[in-house]
Amino acid sequence: MIFPLKYVLIHVLAEKKKTKGLNAGDGSIVIGGNVQGSNIVIGDHNTVSNQSINISPLFQNIYHYVDTHPRLQAGKKQDAKEELKEIETALKESKPDESFIARRFRNLKRMAPDIVEVAFETLKNPLGGVAEVIKRVAKKMVEEANT
Repeated sequence: MIFPLKYVLIHVLAEKKKTKGLNAGDGSIVIGGNVQGSNIVIGDHNTVSNQSINISPLFQNIYHYVDTHPRLQAGKKQDAKEELKEIETALKESKPDESFIARRFRNLKRMAPDIVEVAFETLKNPLGGVAEVIKRVAKKMVEEANT
């Protein structure tokens, strides 16, 4: 079969463009750029869990709240911080044990319910947790001013 010269030139140019580019084949994935901290999943029906959130600074805020708690005795403060450390460790696991975490929060609630409220707010919404701490401090200052 004889092809017109125009068809042959177009076909040859198209082939040259393909060889200069990246051809990974059917079903392939090409990744470019910086993928540090990214999840790369290969295959079908994969489950992806991204635990890249650093919760340590959030817990530092909660520990500070415990340390400055005016009605909690030193021994109870230490116990509360130990419970919080266990919660922090459990939350860093790829599959946190919800019943374990719930027991730790129940123990904290027996010691000081307001610590649990601040912890929940801080972990749910970091800015909301800070706002909750500020509200509580302001309320305590008003109570102290009235006595």
